[in-house]
Amino acid sequence: MAYPHNQPSYITGQPGGQGATIGDPFRQPEYEWSTGLCDCCEDMSQCCYAYFCWPCFLGTLAHKINESSVSCCFVPNVLSVYRMKIRSTLKIRGGACNDCCVVLCCPFCAGVQMTNELHNRGLA
Repeated sequence: MAYPHNQPSYITGQPGGQGATIGDPFRQPEYEWSTGLCDCCEDMSQCCYAYFCWPCFLGTLAHKINESSVSCCFVPNVLSVYRMKIRSTLKIRGGACNDCCVVLCCPFCAGVQMTNELHNRGLA
């Protein structure tokens, strides 16, 4: 005959009680870009750097986001990849389709916007 006090116990919750939820990592707050896409001429030095020396600008941007500087020479549409990385890492609202469209329509503005975003957040 089994006694009720000898029954095995089961853990049904996480340590810390019911109020210790961290939240859904897929539903974290999202932010907007700190500068607009057409605000690329506010910082004329970056604007001129991107316009007159695009390969150097891409290499510098790659270095700032811990990507290989030569990736900009060998990866097609690499600026879209950089934009997706920056947007997802900094939790900026948007999507991959939007990133590709922005980069294809105005790569210089998109590149300068990314550089300005990194600078405004103290990451560049």
